[in-house]
Amino acid sequence: MPHRALHRMLCALFAAMACVAASPAHAQLRALQNPSFESNDPAGPGAPNFEILPIASVLGWSSTTGEIELWDTNFNSVPAYAGVVFAEMNANQPGTLFQNICLINGEPVGWTFAHRARPGGLATQTVRFQVASSTGTVIQTLTTQASTTANQVWNVNTGSATYSGTSGMQRVQFTTSDAGSFGNFLDAIQLSLRPFVQISAANSTGAESVASAGMATLLVTGSTTSAINVIVNITGGTATRGTDYTTPGNAATFTVTIPAGTYYNSPIPLGIAVVDDTAVEATETINFSISAGTGYTMANTTTCGASSVTSGTYTITDNDSRVTLRKQWADATVGDDADVTISRASTVIGTLTSDAGAAGELDTSTTPTPVVLGETVTLGETLAPTNVSRYLGTVACTGAADTNLADGLTIGAAETSIVCTYTNTRVPALAVTKTSAVISDGVNASNPKAIPGAALRYCILVTNPGTLSAANVAATDLLPAGITYSAGTARSGATCTTAGTVEDDDATGPDETDPYGVAFLAGTLTASATTLAPGASFAITFDATLN
Repeated sequence: MPHRALHRMLCALFAAMACVAASPAHAQLRALQNPSFESNDPAGPGAPNFEILPIASVLGWSSTTGEIELWDTNFNSVPAYAGVVFAEMNANQPGTLFQNICLINGEPVGWTFAHRARPGGLATQTVRFQVASSTGTVIQTLTTQASTTANQVWNVNTGSATYSGTSGMQRVQFTTSDAGSFGNFLDAIQLSLRPFVQISAANSTGAESVASAGMATLLVTGSTTSAINVIVNITGGTATRGTDYTTPGNAATFTVTIPAGTYYNSPIPLGIAVVDDTAVEATETINFSISAGTGYTMANTTTCGASSVTSGTYTITDNDSRVTLRKQWADATVGDDADVTISRASTVIGTLTSDAGAAGELDTSTTPTPVVLGETVTLGETLAPTNVSRYLGTVACTGAADTNLADGLTIGAAETSIVCTYTNTRVPALAVTKTSAVISDGVNASNPKAIPGAALRYCILVTNPGTLSAANVAATDLLPAGITYSAGTARSGATCTTAGTVEDDDATGPDETDPYGVAFLAGTLTASATTLAPGASFAITFDATLN
């Protein structure tokens, strides 16, 4: 070859590198990497050329000489058999090209490769396709291919055999003992081995809301030129097939198709899908396994000879809960109505319609509302516009850790039975009246008139006509424009005519609870009572001047 003397000098200079010493192959366990040498562009872009490369630069392949010679198609008028790159085994000396592959005793091995002689080398150039140990000891010669310089064509060798050696990582190699640095072109290598298949994990788990993302998968390592079908069996478990999960055709035994291709520990879905129902259930399991079949081998997909996983259990954790709605009436007016609701976003998913058949009636939904663990729902209540009485409503839930319901009810983990109660207490119906009279006008001694300078007396009367006691009652009055409050004139009492208790104008002190109070600030008068019994009333009077 041209420049081979220069290459020998470089190898001597960089002996510590991979020029002379073989390094480990890039094992892919069941498939050849770079089988047609297409991962390199010999000597880079430009006219067709050749290059002798250290093995570290050639994906997948190793060599006993520490170097691999690659040619571009049509260099020296030699076309590649496939693609645009091929190898010459006699680089500087006879060599052996190999990759480490996991082989199983007794399995079929198929192959195809193209071989061609090079003018300038021996008249007959021979390559042997073999299996050897890691040290190079030949275990089995699979085939021998001879090509002659008199017949300048690619010869394609295709065949199959049963591997008779020990199971484990072995060299799959092409070797020649032909002398010299010319000859033994090699291209388009195909190795046919059954892919390894196993289950990714013996145990896996996921929420019922996830169809299959958490489930174990098939793992595949190897190459196949046509689709293969792996047999999967449902072997048991507490989940019910067809209800809690489905399989292809809902069958207990089915196949998972692995398309043609090259795989390395590649995941393929098992074909089992969990059904997200609304039933509150205990944790359930699906047991499954794979069986031996045509076109694949059940074996570890990452480590040659290691134990493989051929069965698994998937655990389904339930994601369902229930919320029971209740309505508690307190001192209700019989016949009043309310609707209690639970909503997901803007959609109502549960309603309890309650009628106050009795003053203290408690109504409970007969069908609890299905909800999902982790979600946030909204509770609400609508009182009927025809209700006779007014009500104060509060809501509280038991069985839930979330007590701040203003932003919704968040369903926590394992909170499968929640009861939410709206309590409605009837609010007292108070009546408020305001009267006024002219007590003097500075002109008329009798029958005074509402003229500028006249003195006016107002009375604010608050009455509780209902049957419920009222607490912390307050009435406010904003004096209209043109009226000036007469400081210190406020009086309190049970009625307008009996209001004789002197009240000051601030909001502090014992006079604010005796039992009524008055405060005047910035034109607004406030009257208050700590309690007001059913049928009782209280009055506040005060004087003002008409401006």
